[in-house]
This record gives sequence, C-alpha cells and structure tokens, in this order.
Amino acid sequence: MKRGAAPDAWRGAALRYAGRMKVTLRQLQVFDAVATLGSVTAAAARLSMSQSAASSALTDLQIVLGRPLFAHAKGRPLQITDEGKRLRPIVRSLLGEIQDMERGDANAPLSGTLVVGATSTIAETVLPRLCIEFMQLHPGVQIHVQAEAVGDLFTRLERFELETALIEIFPSVEGIELTTWRTDELVLVVAAEHPLARRGKLKIKDLAGQAWCTREANSSTTSRLRYLLHEELGQLKVVFESTSNWAVRHAVIAGGGIGCLSRALVQFDLDNGRLVQLDVAGFRYTRAFSLARPKNIWRSRLTAAFDQFLLERGDPAAH
Repeated sequence: MKRGAAPDAWRGAALRYAGRMKVTLRQLQVFDAVATLGSVTAAAARLSMSQSAASSALTDLQIVLGRPLFAHAKGRPLQITDEGKRLRPIVRSLLGEIQDMERGDANAPLSGTLVVGATSTIAETVLPRLCIEFMQLHPGVQIHVQAEAVGDLFTRLERFELETALIEIFPSVEGIELTTWRTDELVLVVAAEHPLARRGKLKIKDLAGQAWCTREANSSTTSRLRYLLHEELGQLKVVFESTSNWAVRHAVIAGGGIGCLSRALVQFDLDNGRLVQLDVAGFRYTRAFSLARPKNIWRSRLTAAFDQFLLERGDPAAH
C-alpha cells in the first residue's frame, strides 16, 4: 500500500492481512507494547502477562509473518526493523478501533482521559484555557497536558505514546503530520522601572550593553533572538538563563534585564503595568505553532474531536 493511504484503506488492509495470516489480537498487543517500550519484560508488565507468554506471542507473530520485527543487540533495547515500522501504524490503528468499539455507542458523549503533548510555551499560555473550554463542552473528559522539548515529543509521537502534540514550527519529520495552527508573536519586555521603559521609539543599537534574561542558549527562541540581533549588537550580555519561560518572566519583572517572551505569556503583565513592551524599530519575531500527529493511524473519537476543536480555534484573528 502506498504511503499516505487513507485510514479506511489502512484498516481494510490490516483486517485482510490479519485474517489471511491467522494473527491473534494478543500477538498484535504484544508487538505494539514491545515497539513502544523497547523490551518484552516491560511489555509483559503493561499487559499483565508473564514474560514467557509475551515472548511466545511475539515469536509466534514473527513466525506467522515469516520475518523479524525486532533486531536484538546485546545490552540495548530491542530495535524495531523496517518491516516492524511498516506494520506498526496498521497495528496501532486496528487496536485503537477495537478499543473504541468496546467502549460502545459511537454517538455516546465523549469520555475518558486525553493526554496532550506540548512544548512549554504552548503548555504555559494558550493551551490550558482551550483544555478547560473543551472539558466544559464534554464533562466526561479529563485532559493531562505533558510539557516536553520538541525532540522528546517527536520521539513519543513516533512511538505512538502520544496521538497529538502542539509544537513550535519544526522541519518535516518522516511519519509525523504537521498542521499549522496559530501564529505566536514574541516581544521585548522590561520591568516598569527599567531605564528603557521610559524611552519611546528605540533602535536595535539602543539595546547595546543591556543585560538580558533568556531561555537556555541552545533553545530555538534564544538562537533566533541572537540571529536577529547579532549584526547590530554582537554578543548579548546574558545575566539570567533558564529552561522555563515563567522563570525568565519573573527575572524580567524583578528587574534583571530585557526579556524576549511570547505575548500570550506576558499580556497580563503588560496590561497591569508590571512589564513594558519596548518599541524597537526593525525588530519583529513571529513563529508558527503546529499540531503534530502520527501519520496513517486511526484516531479515537476523543482524540479526533479534540484535534478538530483545536483546529477550529486557530488564530484568534480568524474568529
């Protein structure tokens, strides 16, 4: 089947494949758990079965298919083979649909726990409000937001540990579908008592020699900031650095220096006067937020509904 085939086509292929090969549901469950966790022992524990039973199920599946799905390397987790990677989305889709069928009426109110991955900026700004709004529409739903770095989120998406994540724009990754969601503006801010707060129009060169509070040096935000300012300012004088946007915000409020933060994060502080946005000619920093999802897998009703909800509430200017 060609890459990018419709989910219905993938499901049909999976059912025909399983029926022809006499594959059992338990074998598929073990395969999926081993692919996620990297070991038969961990998979057996997740599925509440003995290690020997899990190992036998995986061996039987590989015998039926006539090819290895994992490669063994001493002292390392099991490595999924190319055939295993090809089979993985088919299996995950089939297991997901069976699970949803077992839950009953397709028209019943949405319920259950939804795990959503997000980078820290999104998890700390726009996402909580949207989660609450969704849960008010669907009282039987609980949402767990897990904030992680982009690389970690992609790893979890590739392993199908997450069905949905919200990230800053990122180059295309094989097996991951990226849909542009919102545009985020980053602004330069200082405490109300900072000398530059009383200035009007500024030029980038007016920021020379000023102290800065930033995210960690290797973060995408700081890397882009340095790129935008380097030609006129050279090396920034960073006096406070943190992996947390909230920590940077607090450092700026305390008078630590200039910060470059998402407008969504500091709008309340701008409105009440704790922070002041610097009006710097020639400085503009925007980025796209994207909805990231594994390709070619069937999604549960709950996940599909939440994805649609998010996409309908993209850029606020559109509503």
